[in-house]
Amino acid sequence: MADVAPKDAIDWMQRLGVNLKAPFLESMQLWVACAFIKTLSVLVMVLALFPSGVPALPAMALQIPRQSIEHLAARAEQLENDGKLEDAESAYREILKIDPRSIAALNRLGAIAVRRGQFTAGIRYYKQALVLSPSEFATNLNLGIAFIKRQDYASAVPPLEQAARVAPESFQAHELLAGALVGQNDFSRAVPHLEKASALNPNDLGTLYLLERSYLETKQFQKALPTFEHLQSLDPSSAWVDILRGQAEDALGNYQNAIKEFEVARQQLPRDATIRFSLGFMYWKVRRLAEAQSELGEALKLDPQFEEAKYYLADTYILQEKPSEALPLLEALIHRQPRDARALADQGKALEKLNRDLEAARAYEACLRVDPGRADVHYRLGRIYRTLKRSDDSVREFATAQRLQKEKREEQESLMRAIGAHGDPTRQMAEPSPPPKYESH
Repeated sequence: MADVAPKDAIDWMQRLGVNLKAPFLESMQLWVACAFIKTLSVLVMVLALFPSGVPALPAMALQIPRQSIEHLAARAEQLENDGKLEDAESAYREILKIDPRSIAALNRLGAIAVRRGQFTAGIRYYKQALVLSPSEFATNLNLGIAFIKRQDYASAVPPLEQAARVAPESFQAHELLAGALVGQNDFSRAVPHLEKASALNPNDLGTLYLLERSYLETKQFQKALPTFEHLQSLDPSSAWVDILRGQAEDALGNYQNAIKEFEVARQQLPRDATIRFSLGFMYWKVRRLAEAQSELGEALKLDPQFEEAKYYLADTYILQEKPSEALPLLEALIHRQPRDARALADQGKALEKLNRDLEAARAYEACLRVDPGRADVHYRLGRIYRTLKRSDDSVREFATAQRLQKEKREEQESLMRAIGAHGDPTRQMAEPSPPPKYESH
């Protein structure tokens, strides 16, 4: 199994639906680029041999001329190796005419169909083989690969689970099953299979990278941190190790350590937009605003469509009392998505700082039509209404803000009582502005 460049790994992760520019939300996770360092084409090539666990062809029982089948199989394999897929397909079909129960021939026809992008046909051949032998390892594995290549990850899981049950020590079965689960964002179920695959092949980079990312997604930070040294020893020149470690340090509330990791990653990949955004976000979080502005600006230069960078750069401008510079970014976000409550709220803040109260009120009102549960926006709108001499509206908004804040506080206290917690350091994320002190007048 061969390693490939990180770019290939990122492409594969994106095909699995992994968002490499996901926002840092309340869970404080930025799921930046991390690598599976494998391509399924390599696995398919490895698995393109005749399945090792296939029962012998029942030539004696069925009075089948074994020499004829062996000759056809050798010829078909040679044609396939030469890239003459149509001729190889014809040879495998000849085998099926002699022995319709040939699992090996059905598997090879399935592999050829998948190789040619004919996934429906390939899946049909594999399913025919499984009717003959439902627990056969290679067929289940091949069927799972076909579904993954078609990006049907939910359908890939059952045959790959069967393959892992039949061969519990198979690295490939656990690795592919984990990949199918990650494709559905089911990181919790992927973790044990990645742990098993890593135990079977401790030096496989792709598995380790995906395992670290899954630990972070499932907030198993204490498991993630100890394995970074091993990962770095295997891939010392990779910035992805620093990125993953930065995420873990961030999640644990060790912001200065996270910044150091992202700064190292920036030195290695200065033109990576995601790394520049990651570092800019950390600067924003600790209110090193000038540095945040620089890094977030660089991220947007490298990738002008990087929407998270627009959000945080706009908020950085607002925090620096530069609302006029924030407005074009926010207007672009709202133009693309008119019901973007987050951008509408920030647009209201910027307009309020510019004393454009009527426009600010309209922005806050639009935000609340989309997300009426925003206590902070109700408070800000109440303040604007008070400035505009709309007393009744102002009182209503302040009262709503207080009610929502009380409900949120009671919900959090109830949750902490249920789990016996006294706070969670992974949720100590800085807010764009301090919580308002709600007024009743």
